[in-house]
Amino acid sequence: MGNLRSVAKALEAAGADVVVTSSSAEVDRSDALCVPGQGIFGRCMANLAAAEQDDLIRGWIDDQRPYLGICLGMQILFDSSEEQRGGASSTGLSIFPGVVRRLRGDVRIPHMGWNEVNDEHYYFDHSYAVRPRDDSLVSGWCWHGERFAASIRSGSVTAVQFHPEKSATAGLTLLSDWTAALEEAAV
Repeated sequence: MGNLRSVAKALEAAGADVVVTSSSAEVDRSDALCVPGQGIFGRCMANLAAAEQDDLIRGWIDDQRPYLGICLGMQILFDSSEEQRGGASSTGLSIFPGVVRRLRGDVRIPHMGWNEVNDEHYYFDHSYAVRPRDDSLVSGWCWHGERFAASIRSGSVTAVQFHPEKSATAGLTLLSDWTAALEEAAV
């Protein structure tokens, strides 16, 4: 799922103790779960299903354990994505109702570079974005040819379309705040 090393380093810089693993047992012993990702939605979901980690993530979130999704790690939380050859839809984890659709508008795609969310600038690199059925999930909107959900927050879930690990001070602040919230919850 792409950007593991850079996300791990950024989380460490934010004060987190990081273990990069694909072991379900190791994940279960963890205090929080970060799922970053770059790639194709359908392939990601197939890989998660083959490793039985789709159910692990569903159970993790059902148990209200802290989850941070980055880019594809945000998109897989929704019902489906049109990101597949031939336009066929791929099924997601269905944690939240909504779909992932290709960005539209008279703009360059993929959306690569800096853009504003809640008065901060973050680095984006994507061609598809989440369209949640419930806008109350959205904690930050962005504009690139059209308005799209740049971040969501619900219960123990925080997820972002942008890459905090590539977003300089704003990204480190977001990761530091998430890590600090984990520490406060543990006290």
